[in-house]
Amino acid sequence: PAPEEPSPDPIVVSSEMKANLLSYLNEMTVNAKNNKQLTCGFDCTDPERQVIHDLITSLSTIVSPSNLAISTPKMKQTQAMGEWELLYTCSHAMLINRSLSGLGRSTSKMGQFQSLRKRLSGSRFLGTAEYIESFGTQGGETAFEVSITGEWYFEEKRHTYTGLPAPCLKMELEKVVYGPTTNGADQWSSLGPVKLTDFLYLDKDLMILQGNSNPSSLFVYKKIGD
Repeated sequence: PAPEEPSPDPIVVSSEMKANLLSYLNEMTVNAKNNKQLTCGFDCTDPERQVIHDLITSLSTIVSPSNLAISTPKMKQTQAMGEWELLYTCSHAMLINRSLSGLGRSTSKMGQFQSLRKRLSGSRFLGTAEYIESFGTQGGETAFEVSITGEWYFEEKRHTYTGLPAPCLKMELEKVVYGPTTNGADQWSSLGPVKLTDFLYLDKDLMILQGNSNPSSLFVYKKIGD
């Protein structure tokens, strides 16, 4: 009998899936900028969303050592630390609000969403979180930034696709600052989508999260610097 085909190496398959996802998202970002549209998936089409969803599902279902979210020993908070930039979201609330803070709903051309970054820092026992959302003209200078700060930590649960133990990311957001204005984060209902998200995938430069109460909400981040 013919020898059995060796099963594909999950690390290789995972690497290929990741490359396909990042390539597609990069192409989508370039097209959005060329068409003077918002990036991060705010203006992408339903067929594009389906492709991204399928790529994320394919990557997240692979049981590979590449995915720290389901690794053994279990993932440490330090592995999620750093500065991360949003590449894509399909969060319904964020799409309606044209941003995380909700300030992107402004009709002013100077108040269009430009980017969202999050900084996760702290010690083993206390995590400090900051979201920085930039607004301005599309493809132009940044007019103002919004800073959303608080604390973060892990809660243990099961991975959506593999059923293996995996953490979820819990945010206790406290303050929203823009210009001279400081508000309590509890007054901003728009922040709901990021308060509790499940890890689908994490490696040294890619983070994919899914809404805990709304699994159709997906968030893809790439790490800035190292």
